[in-house]
Amino acid sequence: MPASLDGPAQNVPKPVMPELAREESREGAQAFLDYWSDAMWYAYQTGDTSYARDIISDSCDVCSDQLDLLEEIYQSDAWAVGGRESVTIKESTITSGPDGVYKPVVSGVTEGAKLIENGQVSLDVPPDSGAGDPHVIYMDYVQGEWVYISAANLPGGNHADT
Repeated sequence: MPASLDGPAQNVPKPVMPELAREESREGAQAFLDYWSDAMWYAYQTGDTSYARDIISDSCDVCSDQLDLLEEIYQSDAWAVGGRESVTIKESTITSGPDGVYKPVVSGVTEGAKLIENGQVSLDVPPDSGAGDPHVIYMDYVQGEWVYISAANLPGGNHADT
């Protein structure tokens, strides 16, 4: 049951990485990003950040800070509602750069999120359709697995780095 103003989510299915998400290909990268979305949403719904931490680079301080904050929220008997973000690779093919890192251009959609503390909405982040605002996701493929490094704005974009 998803989170609501009445309480945190219950019986949320754990994210499962599909086999395709382990393939070094455009389709594999998209499947990995779909799983990343599931793992992040699971963290928002439950406060369990382990699935997201398993696939995010240790060098992504923004990611670690976001996950630390989610843990703190749930430890303080608060919870999140919403939070799902999905990204779609816009390019028909992807290749790694000279540094070995893949940098696909993506469009993202977020459903918005609310922070519930003491039965009240203390933070309300509106949805974002991502229309016309592509960004780059940095990801690596190491020892048969994708790793999410970070995301960055394209020049002229208005998304925050994540």
